[in-house]
Amino acid sequence: MTKTMRTCTAALAVSMLTLAGCPSEPTGETPVGKWLLREPVTGQNYYIYVPNSYRHDKPAPVIFSCHGTVPFDVSNSHIETWKGFGERYGFIIVCPDLVGTDGILGDGPTHAMLEDERRILSILSTLSHKYNIDRANVFLTGFSGGGFPTYFVGLRHPDIFRAVAPRNSNFNERNVDGWYPPEAKTMPLFVIWGDNDPGTIKTQSENAVIYLRRKGFQPTTKILPNTGHERKPRYSMDFFLAHRAPPQGTMSVSTRTTQPAPRRAAIPESTARNRPPARTPSATPPPPRRRTYSAPPPP
Repeated sequence: MTKTMRTCTAALAVSMLTLAGCPSEPTGETPVGKWLLREPVTGQNYYIYVPNSYRHDKPAPVIFSCHGTVPFDVSNSHIETWKGFGERYGFIIVCPDLVGTDGILGDGPTHAMLEDERRILSILSTLSHKYNIDRANVFLTGFSGGGFPTYFVGLRHPDIFRAVAPRNSNFNERNVDGWYPPEAKTMPLFVIWGDNDPGTIKTQSENAVIYLRRKGFQPTTKILPNTGHERKPRYSMDFFLAHRAPPQGTMSVSTRTTQPAPRRAAIPESTARNRPPARTPSATPPPPRRRTYSAPPPP
């Protein structure tokens, strides 16, 4: 680490300590609770919020939010910040525990980014077995040091993420350049920071925009007036809603195969006479029950 970088990180450390936990705008109460789960492949924890309006017959969009420097910014803070928007707009919110998100003394090392990529994609795979995920609308955002995995993982997977929105984020060109496919250049990107953000955040956000444009990306940018190092998710939420694609759901059980059902053996007449008559399905099946309690996600 160069002398200039050490000076910048020290200044950011002082700023982060002053901020005492990265303030966030409240998003209101929700009718159901968040859940802390463990992803079975990686063994790592993540928070999830499933909106009360979720129905398994309707694909649900997903937002992943990457936390920043621990202990100033953690996954629990992000689920609290985002769950109100998840409820309001029908998004599943996922906030994983990550590594390599230290924006004060770290620089987003590649080995840590590959581990964060593994965690995020493993969670998405697990959720795809539990929920009807809208594959066309999976979004990725991150705050502060969470910008490192947001850029790295998001740009590497334009086939998975519909749009990427780093917020008040760190950026390291050396750990991004050469790691993403050419298709990433068409991905909607939203880079946002505050005019009163720490100098390191402002400089690295500006460097990210310069780098992206030099490489052929077309990022949308926004500098928030009278704003410091604060989590303000509503701008990213608006960006995601503006770039939402037509739903593309996961494969349901009823459509997993188009092969005809095997022909059953004939039932002996004596057995058939003793069987109860077949039930006639109702012309109008009852509507699904509305989940109005804090039930855990389905197993």
